[in-house]
Amino acid sequence: MGGLAIGVVTKSIGKLVGHSAGISKSIDKIGGHSALADAYLAGCMILLGLVAAAYAVSAVARLRADEEAGRDEPLLAAPVSRLRWGGSHLLTVAIGTAAVLAAGGLGIGLAYGIAISDVSTQVPRLVGAGLAQLPAALAVAAVAAAFVGVLPSWSGAAGWMALAFFGFIGLFGPAMNLSQAVLDISPFTHVPKLPGAVFTIMPLVWLSVIAVVLTGVGLAGLRRRDVG
Repeated sequence: MGGLAIGVVTKSIGKLVGHSAGISKSIDKIGGHSALADAYLAGCMILLGLVAAAYAVSAVARLRADEEAGRDEPLLAAPVSRLRWGGSHLLTVAIGTAAVLAAGGLGIGLAYGIAISDVSTQVPRLVGAGLAQLPAALAVAAVAAAFVGVLPSWSGAAGWMALAFFGFIGLFGPAMNLSQAVLDISPFTHVPKLPGAVFTIMPLVWLSVIAVVLTGVGLAGLRRRDVG
């Protein structure tokens, strides 16, 4: 529903902003474009990425909650290692995060496409823009995953703190004219400002590598507990 609402609003964003140069400039900075509609959509994609990251962090936190409550014991009593148990859980988290982003992009694309009579172009364009946020969302969730293995009692707090910190920088950092060094701390800064910007894959590759490494740290910690 949120995606549909964003798509409907996008067609009229110029009228809603009116002649406020300040608001237009802020949207341009967040979205990374001078074209108001694309800048607005790009900013909304960051929001979508944060929503997906919130889902991912909460889903990773459930891994630790299940361990604390002993709900993992029936599985681990069978010939299933903590590594396999944790890995399958995190794989499900990644798939679910991708589904959240795809659904959000689909809703925005449908509503905006219908509003401007161009569904066939806008749906794939905005689904792709949504999925571009996946490496950043998973990088945030991977912080929680790393803590599950290394410092499990801090895993939930670490994930939510990382999400809040990165989200603040990604959303408000450009409008606050923070230095590029500070902006670069957030994984969402490195995602191409789609739709509208030139798609570059290398930042997404590096974010994916970071997510995999942090997840590997978490799984290694789980494996050590299994051996111990």
